[in-house]
Amino acid sequence: MDNSLFQSYSRKHMHFYDEEVPALLELGLALTKDISENPMIVDLGCGDGKLLFAMYRKGFLDNNVGGIYGVDISLERIKRLERELPFVKGIISDALNVKNLKDSSIDLVICSQLIEHVKDDDALVLEIKRLLKSGGLAYVSSVIKKWYGIYFYFNNGSFRLDPTHVREYSSVDDFVELFEKKGFEVINVVTHQIMYPLPDLVIRLFIKFGFMEPDVRFYQRHKIFSWLRKLRAPVLGYKTIEVLAKKI
Repeated sequence: MDNSLFQSYSRKHMHFYDEEVPALLELGLALTKDISENPMIVDLGCGDGKLLFAMYRKGFLDNNVGGIYGVDISLERIKRLERELPFVKGIISDALNVKNLKDSSIDLVICSQLIEHVKDDDALVLEIKRLLKSGGLAYVSSVIKKWYGIYFYFNNGSFRLDPTHVREYSSVDDFVELFEKKGFEVINVVTHQIMYPLPDLVIRLFIKFGFMEPDVRFYQRHKIFSWLRKLRAPVLGYKTIEVLAKKI
């Protein structure tokens, strides 16, 4: 998907603020605070900030954090991020080359569901390595697709979980190797079945056809829908993979 199409897609396809902090990311945050009293944190491909909001709501982004950056290529999403989470510094940038951030300046890099969107996944891993201090941690997640994986979107000759996915990994080993061959120590790997919240589908359709305006806090404003969001269906043949790795 070219940049103009992605910007258009980003205006309507927002990320809802109703997520939990993954347990592996909680571990990464705890380990980071053991290493640094005032850690610097960046979320590459932060979108509208749903993960940063979840971390804030659970008290992980307190006064002991030295600085928090959110990086996304979408102007619309960075605007939403800074409006909803004004303590986060938004950076509009390609995640493969974040010129605003210096070498070895970050203690924890978060990169959730981004790597499958970029053309060069090796280059993204190298950029994560460039940003991290020695001993710094990276939490990276993506998707694994089995041969029978199927979803609503069809792109480049196959079903895709998202129309902007460039690739979808086929195994845990393929994903882990990305980090090991670039000099990372992989601390832990977690996979789990992807479960899609059923109300999201209805709300996104309403937004797509102009019946609703995009609202990242929709579930905070309508608690009954937040409860209904617990109704989830498995996505056939798809799992999420999470990796916690250390720069060595």
